[in-house]
Amino acid sequence: MKPLGKVLQQADLISSEQVEIALKEQTQFPGLRLGEILVLHGWLKQETADFFSQEWPVLLEQKPKQPLGKYLEEAGLLNEHQIRIILGEQLQNKLRFGELVVLKGWLKFTTIKFFLERFALEPQLQQPEEVSNNHNSGQTEQSHLKMVMPQQNNLKISNSIEHSVSALNSLKQESESLRLFSLSTIELFKLDEKASCPKALLAEVQFWTDGQPTLTEQVCQLLVKSPDYIAEGAEAATVEQLIQTCLINNWETQVASEHLQEIHERMIHNQQCDPLYLLEMYQQILQEGELPTNDSLEQAELLHLGLIIQQQDRLKLGNRIYQAVFNYNWVNLELEKILSASLSNTTISPVNNLNVSNIITPPESRGTKRFFVLLAIAGLMVCGSGLMFLGFNVFKWLQVEITFKRGNVLLQQGEYQEAIAKYNNLLKFDSNYYQSWTNRGYALAGLKDYKQMLESCTTATIIHPEAVYAWNCKGEALHNLKQHDEAIAAFDQAIRLNSKDPVFWINKTEALLALKQPDAALTSINQAIELLKQIWQVEHKDANAKELAIAFSYQGKILLQKQEYEGSLKAYEQALEYNHEYFVALRGKGIALQALKRDDQAIAQFYFLLDHQQLTDPQKAEVWYYLGLSLCKFQQTEKAIAAFDKALKLKPNYQPAELAKETCPK
Repeated sequence: MKPLGKVLQQADLISSEQVEIALKEQTQFPGLRLGEILVLHGWLKQETADFFSQEWPVLLEQKPKQPLGKYLEEAGLLNEHQIRIILGEQLQNKLRFGELVVLKGWLKFTTIKFFLERFALEPQLQQPEEVSNNHNSGQTEQSHLKMVMPQQNNLKISNSIEHSVSALNSLKQESESLRLFSLSTIELFKLDEKASCPKALLAEVQFWTDGQPTLTEQVCQLLVKSPDYIAEGAEAATVEQLIQTCLINNWETQVASEHLQEIHERMIHNQQCDPLYLLEMYQQILQEGELPTNDSLEQAELLHLGLIIQQQDRLKLGNRIYQAVFNYNWVNLELEKILSASLSNTTISPVNNLNVSNIITPPESRGTKRFFVLLAIAGLMVCGSGLMFLGFNVFKWLQVEITFKRGNVLLQQGEYQEAIAKYNNLLKFDSNYYQSWTNRGYALAGLKDYKQMLESCTTATIIHPEAVYAWNCKGEALHNLKQHDEAIAAFDQAIRLNSKDPVFWINKTEALLALKQPDAALTSINQAIELLKQIWQVEHKDANAKELAIAFSYQGKILLQKQEYEGSLKAYEQALEYNHEYFVALRGKGIALQALKRDDQAIAQFYFLLDHQQLTDPQKAEVWYYLGLSLCKFQQTEKAIAAFDKALKLKPNYQPAELAKETCPK
């Protein structure tokens, strides 16, 4: 049986990017199934996930097969009302069930094709034959909206449910298929009764809709309802006036409002992308006319919505109706709405009351602790000329916000150089933007450029002395530069500004340990633990548990230095209660057992680490070293020497291992 993610991709219900994101999150939350994660993101309905994970394998083996609509309803892809509508229209239009579903825009062609192929519900169409002008209704049904439709200067194969793309491999076949499409559409909507030259009329419709099924059908229906007979040469003006009057002007109340409103809603309330980024990219294509493809999630979503099309390696605007409705003014209006919502959710006074997200990373993964700070934008003021941000108008403010957000995303992804470039660009607009100086400092920490980190974070504290995370950033830079007294002073300033943030207490603890002040360090880490417990009781999130594991591990380290070994062992065990895979706590527990002269248990602990944990080579080297020490004490010299050798192989010039190997009793 194929994996769920693969099946859903083949059905074109989710993208490969969404599967990749969900699989990564599943490794962090192993208790959640893939379908549950997709549902939590809003990318899939719960009934759809259940259908493909539970019922799908059984249905594939089931005989006889059920009607297509039954499967789509069970999968949560259509509801009973939609199915009744389709069945009613089938009698009028003589189209197949799947074709009408696609024409209405309820499901994608690829999804319908997926079901048809798996259940072999309907025969595949053969390569199109020559059809005369007097072809019958059966031929009309086969050819309607299923062959090749013009798309600007190219021919594009339309949403044919059963048509073989490979059959249309020559210009002659493409031209013939286009003729079939034209003839069937003309006959279906009786355009020959409405115009002297129905083919020219249909060509004008295609000029506006680019073959989009829903829009093509609605424009043709408008032509049918029109009382006027269209003379030869009047096709272009008639179609343009009809589309402008009945589709584009006040589109929210016109005949295509449902279809266009769906695109509108999916743009501004998008579940796959940040709507701000989506609008920004669409705005860029509107401005420049085209963009190169880059396989981004935003581009994929715009393609999926039909607002843009791909021609080779370039992205261009979609059909002219979409261009007229979702134009530059519409984009600016939606951006203003997002901006207004952002302003209403921003605390203007005091300016340091920020919405902050901290990500704590364990010391072993980064050398010294770096807490990536994503700071919300503050410092707004209202002027007589309207909303202003540090002297900028709202659109300049929005550009600053987008740049800052993109920098933060790059920072989270570990793309430090690119993040710094974004922050630098922002600072060209406003050199007093202290949040950008702060996050720029954290990005420099990722490059281990602690001198520039110190300069960047210090600049932020000068611009805004109450910028609490800038003080924390400065303290981290000083600590990495071995200026521990100055680092503690910076952390103390952060604590004075916000004593409820455990991050600052943990950072201060690390600096105090570097100065060999275990009593002060113990007081500091105990304060951090109390704050983290309070947060844990309220939020009870996985991230909070990891933070508690870090704090208890520091407590264990301090008690080990104070030779309070029982307390140290207890602290490490408490850390493991919150995160049973935390390397620092697992290793610390073994060291505490060594100190308590329980070397048999220490040996078992180190072997467990080596057998059950995914460790880096430096981590493995440490474990082999500590294992060797216990084996020496346990008078297993040969095994101890082998352990030290493995440590040295993983970490050449590892001096503690070299010394222990020499002093281990032979």
